[in-house]
Amino acid sequence: MSKPRKSMALTAGALAAGMLVVTGCGVSGAAATQPDDAKAMNTSVPVLPAHFTQQKVQWTACGADVTPEAVSGAQCGWVKVPVDYAAPDGETVKLRVSRVPAKDHSRRLGSLLFNPGGPGAGGASDVANGNWQAGGQARARYDLVGFDPRGIAGSGQIKCPDGVAQGPENPPRTEAEAGKAFADATRRAQACQKASGAVLAHMDSVSVARDLDVLRTVLGDAKLNYTGISYGTFIGQQYMKLFPDKVGRMVLDGVVNPAADMRQVTRLDVKTADDAMRRYAQDLVARGDHRLGATTDQILRRLTAFAKKLAQQPLRGADGEEFTDATLSTYLGMAVTAEESWKSLTRALVAALDGDGTAFEHLAAEMTGESGGKKPTPQEEQAEENVSLSMPAVLCLDSPSAPKSPKEMLDTAEAFAKQSPLFGRYYAWQMIDCATWPIAPTGAVEPIKASGAAPVLLVSYTDDPYTPLANAQAVHRQLDNSSLLVRKGQGHGAYASENPSTCTDRAVDGYLVGGKLPDKAANCPR
Repeated sequence: MSKPRKSMALTAGALAAGMLVVTGCGVSGAAATQPDDAKAMNTSVPVLPAHFTQQKVQWTACGADVTPEAVSGAQCGWVKVPVDYAAPDGETVKLRVSRVPAKDHSRRLGSLLFNPGGPGAGGASDVANGNWQAGGQARARYDLVGFDPRGIAGSGQIKCPDGVAQGPENPPRTEAEAGKAFADATRRAQACQKASGAVLAHMDSVSVARDLDVLRTVLGDAKLNYTGISYGTFIGQQYMKLFPDKVGRMVLDGVVNPAADMRQVTRLDVKTADDAMRRYAQDLVARGDHRLGATTDQILRRLTAFAKKLAQQPLRGADGEEFTDATLSTYLGMAVTAEESWKSLTRALVAALDGDGTAFEHLAAEMTGESGGKKPTPQEEQAEENVSLSMPAVLCLDSPSAPKSPKEMLDTAEAFAKQSPLFGRYYAWQMIDCATWPIAPTGAVEPIKASGAAPVLLVSYTDDPYTPLANAQAVHRQLDNSSLLVRKGQGHGAYASENPSTCTDRAVDGYLVGGKLPDKAANCPR
Protein backbone atom coordinates (compact mmCIF):
# COMPACT_ATOMS: atom_id res chain seq x y z
CA MET A 1 0.00 0.00 0.00
CA SER A 2 1.48 3.34 -1.05
CA LYS A 3 2.36 5.36 2.01
CA PRO A 4 3.96 8.72 1.18
CA ARG A 5 6.65 10.36 3.22
CA LYS A 6 5.41 13.61 4.66
CA SER A 7 6.47 16.66 2.70
CA MET A 8 9.62 18.44 3.77
CA ALA A 9 7.69 21.24 5.38
CA LEU A 10 5.36 18.88 7.21
CA THR A 11 8.06 16.81 8.83
CA ALA A 12 7.77 17.57 12.50
CA GLY A 13 10.70 19.64 13.62
CA ALA A 14 11.65 20.40 10.04
CA LEU A 15 11.64 24.12 10.64
CA ALA A 16 13.43 24.03 13.95
CA ALA A 17 16.25 26.49 13.85
CA GLY A 18 19.28 27.57 15.81
CA MET A 19 22.02 30.15 15.61
CA LEU A 20 25.72 29.32 15.53
CA VAL A 21 27.56 31.99 17.50
CA VAL A 22 30.30 33.29 15.24
CA THR A 23 31.91 36.54 14.22
CA GLY A 24 30.19 39.32 12.27
CA CYS A 25 32.91 39.74 9.66
CA GLY A 26 32.41 40.42 5.95
CA VAL A 27 33.88 38.15 3.31
CA SER A 28 36.42 40.75 2.38
CA GLY A 29 37.73 40.63 5.93
CA ALA A 30 36.50 44.10 6.82
CA ALA A 31 34.78 44.08 10.20
CA ALA A 32 31.04 44.51 10.06
CA THR A 33 29.27 46.83 12.47
CA GLN A 34 28.86 45.31 15.91
CA PRO A 35 25.25 45.64 17.08
CA ASP A 36 23.88 43.91 20.18
CA ASP A 37 23.50 40.62 18.30
CA ALA A 38 27.18 40.56 17.42
CA LYS A 39 28.66 41.36 20.84
CA ALA A 40 28.69 37.75 21.97
CA MET A 41 29.96 36.36 18.69
CA ASN A 42 33.09 34.27 18.46
CA THR A 43 35.87 36.28 16.82
CA SER A 44 37.95 33.31 15.72
CA VAL A 45 36.89 33.26 12.06
CA PRO A 46 39.87 34.46 10.01
CA VAL A 47 39.90 36.85 7.07
CA LEU A 48 38.70 35.14 3.91
CA PRO A 49 41.45 34.87 1.26
CA ALA A 50 41.04 37.07 -1.81
CA HIS A 51 40.81 34.10 -4.17
CA PHE A 52 37.28 33.55 -2.82
CA THR A 53 36.09 37.15 -2.88
CA GLN A 54 37.69 38.04 -6.22
CA GLN A 55 36.72 34.95 -8.22
CA LYS A 56 34.78 35.38 -11.45
CA VAL A 57 31.78 33.26 -12.37
CA GLN A 58 32.12 31.63 -15.78
CA TRP A 59 28.51 31.85 -16.94
CA THR A 60 27.38 29.31 -19.54
CA ALA A 61 24.08 27.89 -20.74
CA CYS A 62 22.42 25.72 -18.08
CA GLY A 63 22.73 22.00 -18.75
CA ALA A 64 20.30 19.16 -18.18
CA ASP A 65 21.99 18.47 -14.82
CA VAL A 66 20.39 21.73 -13.61
CA THR A 67 17.12 21.59 -15.53
CA PRO A 68 15.97 19.96 -18.77
CA GLU A 69 13.96 23.08 -19.65
CA ALA A 70 15.81 26.32 -18.96
CA VAL A 71 14.06 29.61 -19.63
CA SER A 72 15.40 31.99 -22.26
CA GLY A 73 18.58 33.69 -21.13
CA ALA A 74 19.23 31.41 -18.17
CA GLN A 75 22.90 30.97 -17.29
CA CYS A 76 24.70 28.70 -14.85
CA GLY A 77 28.09 28.63 -13.18
CA TRP A 78 30.05 27.85 -10.03
CA VAL A 79 31.28 29.77 -6.99
CA LYS A 80 33.88 28.23 -4.70
CA VAL A 81 33.65 28.61 -0.91
CA PRO A 82 35.59 27.08 2.01
CA VAL A 83 34.06 24.06 3.67
CA ASP A 84 35.09 25.44 7.06
CA TYR A 85 35.22 29.23 7.43
CA ALA A 86 37.43 28.80 10.49
CA ALA A 87 40.01 27.12 8.20
CA PRO A 88 39.57 28.82 4.80
CA ASP A 89 42.82 27.38 3.42
CA GLY A 90 41.44 23.85 3.80
CA GLU A 91 38.90 21.97 1.68
CA THR A 92 36.48 23.83 -0.58
CA VAL A 93 33.04 23.17 -2.05
CA LYS A 94 31.66 24.51 -5.33
CA LEU A 95 28.23 26.10 -5.18
CA ARG A 96 26.00 25.66 -8.22
CA VAL A 97 24.47 29.03 -9.16
CA SER A 98 22.03 30.11 -11.87
CA ARG A 99 21.07 33.51 -13.21
CA VAL A 100 18.31 35.00 -15.34
CA PRO A 101 19.32 38.56 -16.34
CA ALA A 102 17.04 41.50 -15.64
CA LYS A 103 14.54 42.14 -18.41
CA ASP A 104 15.02 45.91 -18.19
CA HIS A 105 18.80 45.86 -18.19
CA SER A 106 19.15 49.63 -18.58
CA ARG A 107 17.47 50.09 -15.19
CA ARG A 108 18.94 47.03 -13.49
CA LEU A 109 19.12 47.30 -9.69
CA GLY A 110 21.50 44.40 -9.09
CA SER A 111 21.06 40.75 -8.13
CA LEU A 112 18.11 39.25 -6.24
CA LEU A 113 19.18 35.97 -4.64
CA PHE A 114 16.58 33.29 -3.94
CA ASN A 115 16.31 30.30 -1.61
CA PRO A 116 13.20 28.07 -1.78
CA GLY A 117 13.44 26.55 1.69
CA GLY A 118 13.79 23.01 2.93
CA PRO A 119 16.36 22.68 4.24
CA GLY A 120 17.51 20.43 1.48
CA ALA A 121 16.01 22.16 -1.55
CA GLY A 122 18.23 23.61 -4.24
CA GLY A 123 17.41 26.97 -5.80
CA ALA A 124 19.50 26.87 -8.96
CA SER A 125 16.95 24.87 -10.93
CA ASP A 126 13.99 26.94 -9.68
CA VAL A 127 15.47 30.10 -11.16
CA ALA A 128 16.87 28.46 -14.30
CA ASN A 129 13.59 26.79 -15.27
CA GLY A 130 11.35 29.69 -14.25
CA ASN A 131 9.67 27.82 -11.41
CA TRP A 132 10.36 30.96 -9.38
CA GLN A 133 10.34 34.27 -11.22
CA ALA A 134 9.65 36.92 -8.53
CA GLY A 135 6.96 39.51 -9.21
CA GLY A 136 6.79 41.25 -12.58
CA GLN A 137 8.39 44.53 -11.45
CA ALA A 138 11.21 42.82 -9.58
CA ARG A 139 11.84 40.44 -12.47
CA ALA A 140 12.31 43.41 -14.78
CA ARG A 141 14.81 45.21 -12.57
CA TYR A 142 16.90 42.44 -10.99
CA ASP A 143 19.06 39.59 -12.16
CA LEU A 144 17.37 36.62 -10.49
CA VAL A 145 19.99 34.34 -8.93
CA GLY A 146 19.41 30.86 -7.55
CA PHE A 147 21.92 28.68 -5.73
CA ASP A 148 22.14 25.18 -4.31
CA PRO A 149 23.31 25.43 -0.69
CA ARG A 150 26.44 23.56 0.35
CA GLY A 151 26.07 19.79 0.41
CA ILE A 152 22.77 19.97 -1.48
CA ALA A 153 21.84 19.11 -5.08
CA GLY A 154 24.51 20.45 -7.46
CA SER A 155 26.68 21.81 -4.64
CA GLY A 156 28.32 18.54 -3.59
CA GLN A 157 25.21 16.59 -2.59
CA ILE A 158 25.91 14.55 0.53
CA LYS A 159 25.58 10.79 0.34
CA CYS A 160 23.76 8.44 2.68
CA PRO A 161 24.05 4.87 1.35
CA ASP A 162 21.32 3.55 3.65
CA GLY A 163 19.17 6.67 3.68
CA VAL A 164 18.37 8.55 6.89
CA ALA A 165 15.96 7.85 9.71
CA GLN A 166 12.59 9.40 8.92
CA GLY A 167 10.61 8.33 11.94
CA PRO A 168 9.30 4.78 12.38
CA GLU A 169 6.15 4.00 10.42
CA ASN A 170 4.72 2.67 13.69
CA PRO A 171 6.22 4.69 16.56
CA PRO A 172 7.66 2.50 19.33
CA ARG A 173 5.72 2.06 22.55
CA THR A 174 8.34 0.12 24.57
CA GLU A 175 11.99 0.72 25.43
CA ALA A 176 12.98 -2.38 23.49
CA GLU A 177 11.24 -1.09 20.36
CA ALA A 178 12.71 2.37 20.89
CA GLY A 179 16.20 0.94 21.35
CA LYS A 180 15.90 -0.95 18.08
CA ALA A 181 14.75 2.21 16.27
CA PHE A 182 17.67 4.19 17.74
CA ALA A 183 20.17 1.54 16.68
CA ASP A 184 18.87 1.57 13.10
CA ALA A 185 18.89 5.38 12.94
CA THR A 186 22.42 5.53 14.37
CA ARG A 187 23.69 3.04 11.78
CA ARG A 188 22.18 5.08 8.95
CA ALA A 189 23.58 8.37 10.26
CA GLN A 190 27.08 6.96 10.67
CA ALA A 191 26.98 5.71 7.08
CA CYS A 192 26.12 9.26 5.99
CA GLN A 193 29.08 10.63 7.91
CA LYS A 194 31.46 8.10 6.36
CA ALA A 195 30.25 8.65 2.79
CA SER A 196 29.79 12.43 2.74
CA GLY A 197 33.15 13.73 3.84
CA ALA A 198 34.03 16.98 5.59
CA VAL A 199 31.10 19.05 4.33
CA LEU A 200 28.61 17.11 6.48
CA ALA A 201 29.96 18.79 9.61
CA HIS A 202 29.63 22.24 8.02
CA MET A 203 26.10 22.29 6.62
CA ASP A 204 24.89 24.54 9.43
CA SER A 205 22.86 27.58 8.51
CA VAL A 206 25.48 30.09 9.58
CA SER A 207 27.91 28.64 7.04
CA VAL A 208 25.19 28.99 4.39
CA ALA A 209 24.71 32.62 5.40
CA ARG A 210 28.45 33.17 5.00
CA ASP A 211 28.22 31.58 1.56
CA LEU A 212 25.56 34.16 0.72
CA ASP A 213 28.02 36.92 1.45
CA VAL A 214 30.61 35.36 -0.82
CA LEU A 215 27.95 35.19 -3.55
CA ARG A 216 27.02 38.83 -2.95
CA THR A 217 30.64 39.91 -3.30
CA VAL A 218 31.36 37.77 -6.37
CA LEU A 219 28.21 39.06 -8.09
CA GLY A 220 29.39 42.63 -7.53
CA ASP A 221 26.59 43.80 -5.23
CA ALA A 222 27.31 46.25 -2.41
CA LYS A 223 24.29 44.95 -0.49
CA LEU A 224 22.49 41.59 -0.40
CA ASN A 225 19.04 41.67 -1.99
CA TYR A 226 17.35 38.41 -1.12
CA THR A 227 14.07 36.51 -1.10
CA GLY A 228 13.81 33.42 1.08
CA ILE A 229 10.85 31.12 1.60
CA SER A 230 10.32 28.99 4.73
CA TYR A 231 13.77 27.75 5.85
CA GLY A 232 15.16 30.37 3.49
CA THR A 233 13.86 33.00 5.92
CA PHE A 234 16.08 31.56 8.61
CA ILE A 235 19.12 31.85 6.35
CA GLY A 236 18.14 35.48 5.77
CA GLN A 237 17.90 36.19 9.49
CA GLN A 238 21.29 34.61 10.07
CA TYR A 239 22.72 36.85 7.37
CA MET A 240 21.16 39.88 9.04
CA LYS A 241 22.83 38.95 12.29
CA LEU A 242 26.26 38.32 10.77
CA PHE A 243 26.33 41.15 8.23
CA PRO A 244 23.81 43.84 9.25
CA ASP A 245 25.59 46.55 7.28
CA LYS A 246 25.36 44.47 4.09
CA VAL A 247 21.58 43.95 4.19
CA GLY A 248 19.80 45.43 1.18
CA ARG A 249 16.18 44.63 0.38
CA MET A 250 15.22 41.36 1.98
CA VAL A 251 11.89 39.49 1.76
CA LEU A 252 11.29 36.70 4.28
CA ASP A 253 8.20 34.77 3.20
CA GLY A 254 6.73 31.99 5.40
CA VAL A 255 8.80 32.89 8.44
CA VAL A 256 10.82 30.60 10.71
CA ASN A 257 11.26 31.75 14.31
CA PRO A 258 14.93 31.41 15.40
CA ALA A 259 13.93 31.64 19.07
CA ALA A 260 12.07 28.29 18.95
CA ASP A 261 13.99 25.05 19.48
CA MET A 262 13.25 21.73 17.80
CA ARG A 263 10.85 20.51 20.47
CA GLN A 264 8.99 23.81 20.52
CA VAL A 265 8.69 23.78 16.74
CA THR A 266 7.47 20.18 16.79
CA ARG A 267 4.82 21.12 19.32
CA LEU A 268 3.81 24.01 17.09
CA ASP A 269 3.65 21.59 14.12
CA VAL A 270 1.29 19.44 16.18
CA LYS A 271 -0.88 22.42 17.12
CA THR A 272 -0.96 23.59 13.51
CA ALA A 273 -2.13 20.14 12.38
CA ASP A 274 -4.77 20.06 15.11
CA ASP A 275 -5.98 23.53 14.13
CA ALA A 276 -6.20 22.49 10.47
CA MET A 277 -8.08 19.35 11.53
CA ARG A 278 -10.62 21.49 13.37
CA ARG A 279 -11.06 23.79 10.35
CA TYR A 280 -11.68 20.72 8.19
CA ALA A 281 -14.32 19.43 10.59
CA GLN A 282 -15.93 22.86 10.81
CA ASP A 283 -16.11 23.00 7.02
CA LEU A 284 -17.90 19.64 6.91
CA VAL A 285 -20.49 20.83 9.39
CA ALA A 286 -20.94 24.17 7.62
CA ARG A 287 -21.62 22.36 4.33
CA GLY A 288 -24.12 20.05 5.96
CA ASP A 289 -21.97 16.95 5.40
CA HIS A 290 -22.68 14.80 8.47
CA ARG A 291 -21.08 11.55 7.28
CA LEU A 292 -18.36 11.83 9.94
CA GLY A 293 -20.50 13.49 12.59
CA ALA A 294 -23.09 16.19 13.17
CA THR A 295 -20.82 18.64 15.02
CA THR A 296 -17.15 19.62 14.91
CA ASP A 297 -16.42 18.04 18.29
CA GLN A 298 -18.28 14.87 17.34
CA ILE A 299 -16.14 14.49 14.21
CA LEU A 300 -12.91 15.01 16.14
CA ARG A 301 -13.94 12.55 18.87
CA ARG A 302 -14.87 9.94 16.30
CA LEU A 303 -11.56 10.20 14.47
CA THR A 304 -9.61 10.14 17.73
CA ALA A 305 -11.45 6.97 18.76
CA PHE A 306 -10.75 5.49 15.31
CA ALA A 307 -7.02 6.19 15.72
CA LYS A 308 -7.00 4.45 19.11
CA LYS A 309 -8.76 1.46 17.57
CA LEU A 310 -6.24 1.29 14.71
CA ALA A 311 -3.40 1.19 17.23
CA GLN A 312 -4.84 -2.09 18.52
CA GLN A 313 -6.51 -3.45 15.37
CA PRO A 314 -4.91 -2.17 12.15
CA LEU A 315 -6.71 -2.45 8.84
CA ARG A 316 -5.07 -4.15 5.85
CA GLY A 317 -4.32 -2.51 2.53
CA ALA A 318 -4.57 -4.14 -0.89
CA ASP A 319 -0.96 -5.31 -0.67
CA GLY A 320 -1.34 -6.57 2.87
CA GLU A 321 0.39 -3.62 4.57
CA GLU A 322 -1.05 -2.53 7.87
CA PHE A 323 -3.01 0.69 8.10
CA THR A 324 -2.31 1.85 11.67
CA ASP A 325 -2.92 4.93 13.78
CA ALA A 326 0.44 6.25 12.51
CA THR A 327 -0.69 5.73 8.92
CA LEU A 328 -3.84 7.71 9.65
CA SER A 329 -1.77 10.47 11.29
CA THR A 330 0.42 10.72 8.20
CA TYR A 331 -2.48 11.10 5.80
CA LEU A 332 -4.45 13.45 8.00
CA GLY A 333 -1.41 15.68 8.52
CA MET A 334 -0.91 15.96 4.78
CA ALA A 335 -4.53 16.28 3.68
CA VAL A 336 -6.02 18.67 6.22
CA THR A 337 -3.38 21.27 5.40
CA ALA A 338 -4.43 21.26 1.73
CA GLU A 339 -8.03 22.39 1.33
CA GLU A 340 -8.17 21.07 -2.22
CA SER A 341 -7.83 17.54 -0.77
CA TRP A 342 -10.66 17.80 1.75
CA LYS A 343 -13.36 16.17 -0.39
CA SER A 344 -11.08 13.25 -1.22
CA LEU A 345 -10.07 12.99 2.43
CA THR A 346 -13.71 12.72 3.49
CA ARG A 347 -14.38 9.92 1.00
CA ALA A 348 -11.32 8.05 2.25
CA LEU A 349 -12.26 8.49 5.92
CA VAL A 350 -15.83 7.31 5.38
CA ALA A 351 -14.55 4.18 3.63
CA ALA A 352 -11.85 3.52 6.23
CA LEU A 353 -14.32 3.88 9.08
CA ASP A 354 -16.36 1.23 7.27
CA GLY A 355 -13.34 -1.11 7.35
CA ASP A 356 -11.79 -0.45 3.92
CA GLY A 357 -8.02 -0.56 4.41
CA THR A 358 -7.40 0.53 0.82
CA ALA A 359 -9.40 3.72 1.17
CA PHE A 360 -6.43 6.06 1.30
CA GLU A 361 -4.55 4.71 -1.71
CA HIS A 362 -6.30 7.00 -4.18
CA LEU A 363 -5.80 9.95 -1.83
CA ALA A 364 -2.09 9.13 -1.64
CA ALA A 365 -1.81 9.12 -5.44
CA GLU A 366 -3.65 12.43 -5.62
CA MET A 367 -1.46 14.11 -3.01
CA THR A 368 1.79 12.87 -4.55
CA GLY A 369 0.71 13.88 -8.06
CA GLU A 370 0.61 10.29 -9.34
CA SER A 371 -3.12 10.06 -10.02
CA GLY A 372 -4.15 9.55 -13.63
CA GLY A 373 -0.90 7.72 -14.38
CA LYS A 374 1.27 10.79 -13.87
CA LYS A 375 4.70 9.85 -12.56
CA PRO A 376 7.34 12.14 -11.11
CA THR A 377 10.24 12.95 -13.43
CA PRO A 378 13.71 11.63 -12.61
CA GLN A 379 14.67 15.19 -11.64
CA GLU A 380 11.72 15.42 -9.25
CA GLU A 381 12.54 12.07 -7.70
CA GLN A 382 16.17 13.08 -7.25
CA ALA A 383 15.16 16.41 -5.72
CA GLU A 384 12.92 14.65 -3.21
CA GLU A 385 15.72 12.26 -2.28
CA ASN A 386 18.13 15.18 -1.90
CA VAL A 387 15.73 16.88 0.52
CA SER A 388 15.26 13.76 2.64
CA LEU A 389 19.04 13.28 2.96
CA SER A 390 20.01 16.92 3.45
CA MET A 391 17.34 18.01 5.90
CA PRO A 392 18.78 16.34 9.02
CA ALA A 393 22.29 17.34 8.02
CA VAL A 394 21.25 20.98 8.46
CA LEU A 395 18.66 20.78 11.23
CA CYS A 396 20.70 18.52 13.49
CA LEU A 397 23.57 21.03 13.48
CA ASP A 398 21.28 24.00 14.03
CA SER A 399 19.19 22.83 16.97
CA PRO A 400 20.52 21.10 20.11
CA SER A 401 17.19 20.10 21.63
CA ALA A 402 16.29 16.67 20.20
CA PRO A 403 15.74 13.82 22.70
CA LYS A 404 18.99 11.91 23.17
CA SER A 405 17.98 8.47 24.38
CA PRO A 406 15.27 5.89 23.67
CA LYS A 407 13.72 6.55 27.11
CA GLU A 408 13.70 10.31 26.59
CA MET A 409 12.16 9.89 23.14
CA LEU A 410 9.43 7.62 24.53
CA ASP A 411 8.64 10.12 27.28
CA THR A 412 8.59 13.00 24.79
CA ALA A 413 6.31 11.11 22.42
CA GLU A 414 3.95 10.24 25.27
CA ALA A 415 3.73 13.89 26.31
CA PHE A 416 3.07 14.93 22.73
CA ALA A 417 0.39 12.25 22.38
CA LYS A 418 -1.42 13.68 25.40
CA GLN A 419 -1.40 17.08 23.69
CA SER A 420 -2.67 15.58 20.43
CA PRO A 421 -3.92 11.98 20.21
CA LEU A 422 -4.11 12.27 16.41
CA PHE A 423 -0.67 13.72 15.67
CA GLY A 424 1.53 13.99 18.76
CA ARG A 425 3.28 10.61 18.94
CA TYR A 426 3.98 10.34 15.22
CA TYR A 427 5.31 13.89 14.97
CA ALA A 428 7.54 13.47 18.03
CA TRP A 429 9.28 10.46 16.50
CA GLN A 430 10.23 12.54 13.47
CA MET A 431 13.01 13.92 15.68
CA ILE A 432 14.83 10.57 15.76
CA ASP A 433 17.23 11.61 13.00
CA CYS A 434 18.65 14.41 15.15
CA ALA A 435 18.44 12.26 18.29
CA THR A 436 20.99 9.92 16.70
CA TRP A 437 23.02 12.26 14.47
CA PRO A 438 26.77 11.60 14.85
CA ILE A 439 27.88 15.26 14.68
CA ALA A 440 27.26 17.49 17.68
CA PRO A 441 24.98 20.49 17.11
CA THR A 442 26.65 23.88 16.87
CA GLY A 443 23.56 26.09 17.08
CA ALA A 444 21.95 28.02 19.87
CA VAL A 445 18.30 29.04 19.96
CA GLU A 446 17.74 32.76 20.42
CA PRO A 447 15.89 35.74 18.96
CA ILE A 448 17.63 37.94 16.38
CA LYS A 449 17.49 41.73 16.59
CA ALA A 450 19.74 42.60 13.64
CA SER A 451 20.45 46.05 15.05
CA GLY A 452 21.74 48.37 12.36
CA ALA A 453 20.34 46.35 9.46
CA ALA A 454 18.15 47.96 6.80
CA PRO A 455 14.40 47.33 7.21
CA VAL A 456 13.18 43.99 5.88
CA LEU A 457 9.76 42.75 4.80
CA LEU A 458 8.13 39.72 6.43
CA VAL A 459 5.30 37.97 4.55
CA SER A 460 2.87 35.32 5.77
CA TYR A 461 -0.49 33.72 5.03
CA THR A 462 -3.04 33.85 7.83
CA ASP A 463 -3.27 30.05 7.65
CA ASP A 464 0.18 28.76 6.79
CA PRO A 465 0.24 25.02 7.56
CA TYR A 466 4.04 24.86 7.77
CA THR A 467 5.25 28.19 9.19
CA PRO A 468 2.31 29.63 11.11
CA LEU A 469 1.53 33.35 11.19
CA ALA A 470 2.57 33.31 14.85
CA ASN A 471 6.17 32.81 13.65
CA ALA A 472 6.10 35.96 11.52
CA GLN A 473 4.50 37.94 14.33
CA ALA A 474 7.18 36.78 16.77
CA VAL A 475 10.03 37.64 14.38
CA HIS A 476 8.38 41.00 13.65
CA ARG A 477 8.62 41.76 17.39
CA GLN A 478 12.19 40.47 17.64
CA LEU A 479 13.75 42.34 14.71
CA ASP A 480 14.66 45.98 15.22
CA ASN A 481 13.37 47.07 11.82
CA SER A 482 10.75 45.15 9.85
CA SER A 483 7.27 45.33 8.35
CA LEU A 484 4.77 42.46 8.22
CA LEU A 485 2.53 41.84 5.21
CA VAL A 486 -0.25 39.29 5.83
CA ARG A 487 -2.12 37.58 3.02
CA LYS A 488 -5.46 36.12 4.04
CA GLY A 489 -6.02 32.47 3.20
CA GLN A 490 -4.20 29.15 3.35
CA GLY A 491 -0.83 28.59 1.73
CA HIS A 492 2.93 28.61 2.15
CA GLY A 493 4.95 31.25 0.34
CA ALA A 494 2.60 34.14 -0.42
CA TYR A 495 4.74 36.19 -2.82
CA ALA A 496 5.04 35.26 -6.51
CA SER A 497 3.20 32.05 -5.74
CA GLU A 498 1.38 29.51 -7.92
CA ASN A 499 -1.83 31.19 -6.75
CA PRO A 500 -0.85 34.82 -7.32
CA SER A 501 -2.17 37.72 -5.29
CA THR A 502 -2.02 41.07 -7.06
CA CYS A 503 -2.10 42.87 -3.72
CA THR A 504 0.76 40.80 -2.26
CA ASP A 505 2.94 40.92 -5.37
CA ARG A 506 2.41 44.65 -5.81
CA ALA A 507 3.35 45.37 -2.19
CA VAL A 508 6.47 43.18 -2.24
CA ASP A 509 7.59 44.49 -5.64
CA GLY A 510 7.08 48.03 -4.37
CA TYR A 511 9.57 47.28 -1.61
CA LEU A 512 12.09 45.40 -3.75
CA VAL A 513 12.07 47.94 -6.56
CA GLY A 514 11.21 51.22 -4.87
CA GLY A 515 12.26 50.57 -1.29
CA LYS A 516 8.73 51.34 -0.06
CA LEU A 517 7.68 49.18 2.85
CA PRO A 518 4.01 48.48 3.52
CA ASP A 519 2.55 49.71 6.79
CA LYS A 520 3.96 48.00 9.86
CA ALA A 521 1.18 45.40 9.71
CA ALA A 522 -0.52 45.43 6.29
CA ASN A 523 -3.07 42.94 4.98
CA CYS A 524 -4.02 41.56 1.58
CA PRO A 525 -7.46 40.01 1.03
CA ARG A 526 -8.13 36.35 0.36
